[in-house]
Amino acid sequence: MSQPVRTYRPVGALVVAGVASVSLLTVCAAVAFALPAQARGSFTVAQDVTLGVLLVAALAALFGIARTRVRVDPDGLHVVNGYRRHDLSWPEALKVSLGRGAPWAVLDTSAGVAVPLMGIQRADGQRAVRAVRELRAAIAAHGPSDERSLS
Repeated sequence: MSQPVRTYRPVGALVVAGVASVSLLTVCAAVAFALPAQARGSFTVAQDVTLGVLLVAALAALFGIARTRVRVDPDGLHVVNGYRRHDLSWPEALKVSLGRGAPWAVLDTSAGVAVPLMGIQRADGQRAVRAVRELRAAIAAHGPSDERSLS
């Protein structure tokens, strides 16, 4: 059976990561240009490097949030949570759940491991519920129904 390629991304997290990145860069640039030359000159190289490293670390964390996704294709599920990637074949995927109060969906695997699906976040409301239903249907379509629980 041919599974269409589908990608799920968290809308709220993408917006927050984008707005926070632009805001952080804007504030840093505004402060750098607003400081008088005497104040800018009083920073040591070590202090400049430290501020640069902190800026890069914050932007890297926000980029990790922005790249979070769940991709479904004929080969299986490809989950990216920040900088961690999980590639699962269809037989490995058993059950997707979005528990009451849970921040994101979770995929139970045949290896007994629960993989968080941070690309499907409860904060996205009905969009997340629809994504979980679609994933459940895709999992059911790719394997024996006696091994799969859709609760």
